[in-house]
Amino acid sequence: MSATNVRYLKGNCLSQAISYPRILIHSCNCNGSWGGGIAYQLGVKYPKAEKDYNEICERFGSQLLGKFVLIPSYSDSTLLIGCLFTATFGGSNQGSGSDILHNTELSLEDMRILLQQPVKRSTNDIDVFLSQYMENVKGNLRYQLAEYHLEMPQINSGIFGVPWPKTEALLKLQKSLSFAVYVL
Repeated sequence: MSATNVRYLKGNCLSQAISYPRILIHSCNCNGSWGGGIAYQLGVKYPKAEKDYNEICERFGSQLLGKFVLIPSYSDSTLLIGCLFTATFGGSNQGSGSDILHNTELSLEDMRILLQQPVKRSTNDIDVFLSQYMENVKGNLRYQLAEYHLEMPQINSGIFGVPWPKTEALLKLQKSLSFAVYVL
């Protein structure tokens, strides 16, 4: 049996009992709406984080497709929220499964780069902003970024309607990263 960078945990990814440093990753839209699924729950639990997300979406909109943004939860020093921008809009206008998967692949690669390299060098407005935002987040962390575990629910498989094995295959391509996936 071969080793994999994806492991499964039974439980609730938003449990108060989790106290180690972690990045809770979810797929989201560029329209500024954490209106359903895990995103909705994050917005209820971490409204200041949702405000940051809304402001970033208002500023860049669909330019965020295929990008990753790391947002502090503000109320839990062990939790960061990782946003994979996989759809322009939420709900029934989210796009096709193949579009979601393509943007997930781009977002995961952007995440890998941002987590493993000090600063993304670029001259376009969105990458400059996101790099500066990321450096600001990293500068205020209680732990070193490398200490944070990468965790998520089965992203894309709920509201976005993408079969989980297709997203899981994209996670496995990110061999330098390890993911814990929560299942209930």
